[in-house]
Amino acid sequence: MRAGAASESLADTIEMAVVLIQFLLATLVMAVTAESALAIQTFTDDAGQLLYTIDDDGIVSMFENSPGTDVTLSVTRGTREQMQPQVNEVTPETVPAGSFTVLKLRGKNLVGAKVKLSEPRIEVKAYVGKPKELDVPIQVPIDLSPEEVNIEVTTPIGQTVARFTTTEVITHPGQGYGADEGIQKLPTTAPASCPPGMVGVAADGGGFCIDIDRTARGVFRQVEQACASTVRRLCRLPELRVACEQARAGKLPLKNMLGEWEWTSTFDIKVDQSTYTEGAGDLRYFLLGKTDCQGQRLAYETDTKTYAGRCCK
Repeated sequence: MRAGAASESLADTIEMAVVLIQFLLATLVMAVTAESALAIQTFTDDAGQLLYTIDDDGIVSMFENSPGTDVTLSVTRGTREQMQPQVNEVTPETVPAGSFTVLKLRGKNLVGAKVKLSEPRIEVKAYVGKPKELDVPIQVPIDLSPEEVNIEVTTPIGQTVARFTTTEVITHPGQGYGADEGIQKLPTTAPASCPPGMVGVAADGGGFCIDIDRTARGVFRQVEQACASTVRRLCRLPELRVACEQARAGKLPLKNMLGEWEWTSTFDIKVDQSTYTEGAGDLRYFLLGKTDCQGQRLAYETDTKTYAGRCCK
């Protein structure tokens, strides 16, 4: 009887704890929902997640959410003036032409920030803003002349400007402006070191790091954001193909390179010729890896069907 009573008491305690946790979670959700309902202005991201609210007194609330979930990690409040986006540091300050790098912007009130560069030829990859940091992957064209580039950072509350400078292409031993070459060559060897969970790949288009296994699964934007949240980027089609070929040849310890389609960041634009609108069209991204390292297919970025994806760096 005593053992039975003890077991029954333990079960009651566990049940009460579960009920308490459910109550606390429900209270948090209700508080956030109530604040949103009372706000005179609300701002959400493309996925519908709440980013900012402004109440009747002009107090701004900034919500940091866990990527891909409805979980609110933190809430910061202040006046509109206090909640203006700020950038105090940009690293690196100089970026060589022909390189891929991640600009690390440090400051405050950067949730939901959008970035626009004054040099349109620099390609900006997916990124996710956090309260005090914004990591922006960029690809600088190899033929871009040295210049100062403005980084326009905008949130629903305000705007600020930071800067970095592009430089000449980095010279590597044995690779330079030869008399007969005319242009600089990129290093084709694999990176000397890669982050944990990644491996270096040698490639004619430049060495890079790639995740050993598939990184995430989802629609295009979900997979792209999953890479951005770890300061990486979705692999390009040529990168995934060369990694696949080397893995098949036993040169790389990559997993699950074949068997299902994987997203890449390489795209083309399907243009409706009947619209006559220059530059208009729907983005279609290349997928690879269903049966071999060569076969590919296209999927719209708005497709609801999910596929795997792998990050590169």
